[in-house]
Amino acid sequence: MKSVYATLMLFLLLGLACAGTFTAGLDVDTYVDRDNPNDTFGDATTLWVASAAGEPVKIAYIGFINAFGNQGIFSPDQVSTATLKLTVSDVEKPGIIKVYFVYGYISPELTWEDAPEAVENASAEIEIDSPGEYTLDATDIIKEAVRTCTEGCPYGLKIVAEGDASVGLASSEVSKGSTELKYIAEM
Repeated sequence: MKSVYATLMLFLLLGLACAGTFTAGLDVDTYVDRDNPNDTFGDATTLWVASAAGEPVKIAYIGFINAFGNQGIFSPDQVSTATLKLTVSDVEKPGIIKVYFVYGYISPELTWEDAPEAVENASAEIEIDSPGEYTLDATDIIKEAVRTCTEGCPYGLKIVAEGDASVGLASSEVSKGSTELKYIAEM
């Protein structure tokens, strides 16, 4: 009976070591404003994303702590799924927001003038119509993050409004759980 129990425990332990659900550590969040190109908003309680006539005028950036290597994730193929939860605190004009992968460190002192570009092929989008929590499929974004930053480079997200949308996201200044990036990886 002991050998059956020991074998069962071994299978359970191996199963746990073969897959895991991880939450990316939030490092910083901020936004940039075209009309205030040299101002920083790293301590803002609302992260604004807005566009006018299809052109972005406010863009949010969220930086994460890279722990892929420590988690045993070295290939994008290991990532089976990922989700991004955003908390919308204000909607001035409903519409679609797009989220893109960004390579590199997101500084809380980021300005419009020095904002990083995004990787266009790693994105997700969602329509926002009212305040509340929204969840996006972020699998392509996390796969690109693993592909680009396995060895520990910082990475983040760029959030852009489409059309004439204007949406306020709750920042980490308001709630530590307002933004959550989770992914499931096979080892």
